[in-house]
Amino acid sequence: MKHQPERTCIGCRNTFPKDQVVRIIAGPQGVVIDYREKLPGRAAYVCAKPACIIQALTRDVLSRALKTRLAVVPDRGAVITMIADAAQQRILSLLSMAEKAGKLATGSSAVIDALQKKRVLLLLFAEDLSEGTRGNIAAAAGAGIVRMMTMFHKNELGPLLGREAAGVCAILDKGFADAIWNESERVKNLRNGHQ
Repeated sequence: MKHQPERTCIGCRNTFPKDQVVRIIAGPQGVVIDYREKLPGRAAYVCAKPACIIQALTRDVLSRALKTRLAVVPDRGAVITMIADAAQQRILSLLSMAEKAGKLATGSSAVIDALQKKRVLLLLFAEDLSEGTRGNIAAAAGAGIVRMMTMFHKNELGPLLGREAAGVCAILDKGFADAIWNESERVKNLRNGHQ
């Protein structure tokens, strides 16, 4: 099994696999959330939990971790929102990649067909999908057999998937399904824990 690098959260001081924490760096304009881990510079890592982010974003903790003096400590609520927004953008990117790889079924008919063939690993419903359509697809999926999530609007998903609007899509690949599910749980925890 391949070794997974680990990082320590500067908020709770627990160690996690690298893909479960968020990278923060000190940029010229202040603290930057490096969600895709592409930017150069000294980094600190934090769990994507509001309590850890709040603890980490104190002047002493963050300055010590980044080994630099911070003139301004970023607003905790703004950072939580930025991380949640970055996770949502990651989901959209993963959906686009799944579509290009042929690992996505989009629209009621295609999703129900994929469900009948037992190929669906995750269902994504648009927030503005009608209850009737949602009920029909959920019934075809069966109780508790397929993970389901609700996020975005039809007019956000549609253009991403080559349509005017898309109310439902099914992820047919385990890697994409797991990654999208994990990011959606991160968004949910950040949004619910911050309110």
